[in-house]
Amino acid sequence: IADDGKGPKWVTNELYGRKDELKLLNSLAEEKTSSVVLLEGGEGTGKTALIEQGEWEQNDWVFVSRKFEKSLSAEPYSALKGALDHLVTIWAENNKTAAVCQMKSFLKVLQADVDLLINVIPGIFRIVEKFSYGVCFSKGRSIRDLTRSGDRHFAEEKVGGDSGAIAAAFLRLFSFLSSAKPIVLSLADIHYADASSMEILEVIAQTAATNPIKYSSHLLLAMSYRKALLEKNKFASKTIKSIENFGDNVHSLHLQDFDVDTVNQMVASLVNADPEETLPVSIVMHKKTGGNPYAISQFLRIAREKDYFTFSSMTYKWDWKDPELLDSYACISDNVAEVLASSMGKLCTATQVTLKVSSCLGKVIPKHVLVEYFKTFYEEEKGHTTCEAIIGVQEHGLEPLLDGACKTGILVKSRSEGAYMWSNDRLQEAAYDLIPAQMRNQLHKKLGMLLWRLGLQEDEEWMIFMAANQMNKYAELRCDASLGNEVAELNLQAGKLSLKKGAIYPALDLLVNAEKHMVIAGRWTNSYDLTLDILTTLAETSFKVGETDAAIEAARLVVDNGKTLNDKFRAYIVLLEGKMAQNDKSYDVGVEKTLELLELYGEKHPKKFFPGQKVVEKAKLKKMLPGGELDGLLELPDMTDETALHIQKLLVEYLAPYSMFSTKYTTLRWFACVRALKNVCKFGISPESPMAIIQLANHMIREGHYKEASEYADFALLLIERIPRTLGSNHGYVRMVASVSVYSVVRSFNKCLNELIEGRNECLRAGLARESISTIIAYGAVYLCVGLPIGAFESDLVAYLEEGKSFGAAYTVQQVMLIMRQTILNLQHYTNNPTQLSGLAMDQETELQKVEGHARKMTLRDINTHRLLLSVVFGDWSTAEAMMEALDEYVDVNDAFLLRTHFRRCYLGLAGFALSRKAKTAKARKKYLSIGKKMLKYFTTDMKLGSVNAYPIVSMLEAEESPSKEKYDKAIKACARLGLVHHEAYMCERSAGFFDDQGDDGWSEFYAGQAILLYGEWGATGKADRLTEDYSHVLTRSSLRESVNSSLQGRSRYSSKELDSLRTIDWESFSVGSELGNDDSSLL
Repeated sequence: IADDGKGPKWVTNELYGRKDELKLLNSLAEEKTSSVVLLEGGEGTGKTALIEQGEWEQNDWVFVSRKFEKSLSAEPYSALKGALDHLVTIWAENNKTAAVCQMKSFLKVLQADVDLLINVIPGIFRIVEKFSYGVCFSKGRSIRDLTRSGDRHFAEEKVGGDSGAIAAAFLRLFSFLSSAKPIVLSLADIHYADASSMEILEVIAQTAATNPIKYSSHLLLAMSYRKALLEKNKFASKTIKSIENFGDNVHSLHLQDFDVDTVNQMVASLVNADPEETLPVSIVMHKKTGGNPYAISQFLRIAREKDYFTFSSMTYKWDWKDPELLDSYACISDNVAEVLASSMGKLCTATQVTLKVSSCLGKVIPKHVLVEYFKTFYEEEKGHTTCEAIIGVQEHGLEPLLDGACKTGILVKSRSEGAYMWSNDRLQEAAYDLIPAQMRNQLHKKLGMLLWRLGLQEDEEWMIFMAANQMNKYAELRCDASLGNEVAELNLQAGKLSLKKGAIYPALDLLVNAEKHMVIAGRWTNSYDLTLDILTTLAETSFKVGETDAAIEAARLVVDNGKTLNDKFRAYIVLLEGKMAQNDKSYDVGVEKTLELLELYGEKHPKKFFPGQKVVEKAKLKKMLPGGELDGLLELPDMTDETALHIQKLLVEYLAPYSMFSTKYTTLRWFACVRALKNVCKFGISPESPMAIIQLANHMIREGHYKEASEYADFALLLIERIPRTLGSNHGYVRMVASVSVYSVVRSFNKCLNELIEGRNECLRAGLARESISTIIAYGAVYLCVGLPIGAFESDLVAYLEEGKSFGAAYTVQQVMLIMRQTILNLQHYTNNPTQLSGLAMDQETELQKVEGHARKMTLRDINTHRLLLSVVFGDWSTAEAMMEALDEYVDVNDAFLLRTHFRRCYLGLAGFALSRKAKTAKARKKYLSIGKKMLKYFTTDMKLGSVNAYPIVSMLEAEESPSKEKYDKAIKACARLGLVHHEAYMCERSAGFFDDQGDDGWSEFYAGQAILLYGEWGATGKADRLTEDYSHVLTRSSLRESVNSSLQGRSRYSSKELDSLRTIDWESFSVGSELGNDDSSLL
């Protein structure tokens, strides 16, 4: 508090007036409890001091604290990246003697997250690089690359990574680091945090409060803020309100100013006197300071400087004067900064000038920036923002000046880092107020230009963001909404940096400033490139945050004023996507709008095909391929022609998918993909080329050309390796589409699982959070088809659901995971109504009320499909009949997601044959028999075309069509060979029922026992328990102890070596095969 050499130092390590709050923190420290602490209080109430006083070190916690600064509010993740940098440094230091294999293992585990965050936290690359031991990381694009004018308005400004993926990467890194030692992450002044940081903090807080991930059990997140300022930050305010509802592990502390007794306790302790003696002084002090802890400490400093308190060398005690004299001192509760700042007059001119300039540069004073600034002398600003005594000063020359400010309490110096910081925000503001008003705007401009130059030279991102902040202040002080293109250019580049970091909202604010501050008059003539770049990027960013009207307005300005079609292209894309974002979205309209854009490029596409046109187009494509083979594409260079790149994007990313879901233009999908490959032959490989090949392969699947489709898909994944892996690249998405639209047909489901896991990892590595969730949905569908233990997947779904929420996945996507989880829970547990999706995970009626329109229809379809599965497994044929009626419109539908078609048709066939014998009326029985036969014909056709996964389904349906021991045994063995334990169990159960109806207790017992054991192996213990009850009249203990592996002679578990042999099948054994003609079209 004070050290003037006139007596003992006034130092206190005690935290006054916060005993209850400190007790809570210490209990959290002792218990090593993962939790969230929210500290709200006015300025100077000791929020930071309170959290620092917790017994963290004594309980082996790692304490890391950072502060959000007002001057850096435009920089995304500013405090978070500082905290993570510090944590990784501590971890590396603590593990510097670790074995090479351990360090390599650490980096391998987190490689995807580090790759993603390199563009967010460039320093993380430098930290981990020396420990990489051969693990490769992708360096991010430098700031200088973003400012090259040569490609400014040509390259599309993609978001560097989805904010959800970035949040998850931050979480995993914090969680991993906290698994070794518990971590306290203390973040002050949340009211100045950017929106992207708040998104991450919400994810971390939810994890710390609810613990869905095991590693988070040692992470305590503490956030402090001032309520009045928080209410001005809508993102921060909304996030804090959300966090407050996360449960009992969220602790809200509200810090008030001290009462008189607490002030007296503090004063008595400092002067080492009886509290009764110091009470009159404390009463006056409380009156003057309002009980504010910071104001009290500064008031005591001033009182001691004025010799109100004196130390007697004779008695070794403190003496003080009459309290009435103390009462004559100015009130300090509201103007503590001004009182202290008045002491600047006692400092030398050089120190005063240094403090004034430093007041514009943030909480921590950047000495190297001051060195650069003071290289120039401005005569007209002498004594205010420049001084002859410090012209050409170096960092070591600045330190004595800054040390002088530390002695007066204006600055403090960090012992660990040697950095100088303002001791209080109001002191910084007071120093700024000492700058003459007429000089402030020029100071901000000079600092802005200096920081911009240094930022580009030193590749320091924070300088670019602070430069934008300085230039915006300059603009505000000039009170001119159209200041100049320098301000606009700087805001644009800072906005692009934010986009590369996935920080969309901070980027939008910067881009709005860029557009506001540029010179409006004649901008399309005098500053064409800059205007085009700002408005195009603004249109794209506005659309990404849902401000569709603003996006369309900016895009139309570009379309109306752009010089060339290529200049307008990105704006046209915004208008197209804006049209498709409307409530009355029509894929037919999307196709038509895309065709209009293609026609602008001279690309004409037929809306209808003449007979044989596909054959002609395919022949033309083969003739264009290098060497007449698809592999010849590998020899082609990269596509660089801008027009060709734009056409590729329209064909592959818009025309092909829109036509796929269109009602009038479905054939255009094939044409779009073929045309895209022709362009590849002419101009080279583009980023869209692999997806074009995958979509063409999917079309081949639908036409029955399985072998060719498989070759195309394999080649697409080979070609994608030609495309650089960057933030936003679609390697993982291509792999996912290949898996669900091609490999799920031509390969075993087991092999598809590996592809989907790798696809998800690649999506996360590229920052594509929503695409990674789509991959998980596909993975879940495959998992339920393949018969692996459902318990493991149920626990995974809990974590995936949390990811879906944090990634901002569409609620219909989250509902699919809820449906899957409740289906598994019904199989696992004995419930009264196992075919009703109501329980721990969800309630089907409640979920349906949450969606409407097309979304409700899709959710209802998924609910009914999974209820049909449960109806078949549990033998609830009345519910099965209701589900068959509900799904009647999907009997002949080939979904875009082919795996979903396989899943649904499997249970439609099983239920159809069962109901053909159990339905009440002859008409209904005939109808269901027809559906069963239709599904059998579908799978038999699929099998003949080369689908491994169709073979066991055909065996099952044939056994259900005309039951016999031989057919059930054949189906059981077919399911066993692919490891489909759930289907194997069902066939055993149906065989048991077959023999039970015939009164053959021996075989009924045998198959029922095997079914129970297999259901248990699958994890469906609820079903196994019901089956045990249903067959209690024939079961013996021996049948339930028998090994599953010996259930059938010749039965073998899944082996990858056997998969190829399954393609060779005795076709004559399948009765449906004789009904099929030789014309391929009749098979579809």
